[in-house]
Amino acid sequence: MALTQGAWSETTVNDTLVLQCTVSGETNDADMITLITPKSLDGSIPWSVIVDPAEDLTASGSAAVDIWGCYSDSASLATADAGTDCVLVAANSADIDAGSACVIHVLPGVNGNVTQVTNASPGWSVIPAYPRYIINLDLSAGLQDDADVVFTIVQKK
Repeated sequence: MALTQGAWSETTVNDTLVLQCTVSGETNDADMITLITPKSLDGSIPWSVIVDPAEDLTASGSAAVDIWGCYSDSASLATADAGTDCVLVAANSADIDAGSACVIHVLPGVNGNVTQVTNASPGWSVIPAYPRYIINLDLSAGLQDDADVVFTIVQKK
């Protein structure tokens, strides 16, 4: 695995936070993992994540967009199943093609009621609020070619 994880860029458009991270993978990489999200993302209010690959990933087998909740500033994810100071809070199955981004709307648990969404169709996840997150595009087979995946988070402040 030889991922290049770009730093999160941060902009504000009409009082809406827009974060973006590009992850570059090589042939046979099966995990496209972002760096930990910036502190500006507020896990206690809704946000959306858009996963946009530069390659048609259907040949890479099934895919899931995993959202990991991080409870320290030094949290990291080495593989799809090995996190430090973080826990898997949602795994959203997806069929992602180039030019066909996956969009997941993340809602914080309400009144202490939280449902972990595992292997759910893309669309909605209700998860606990965490201080930070890591997002992973988890493929059942590796990339067919070198490819970039752009992760974009949008949150109305």
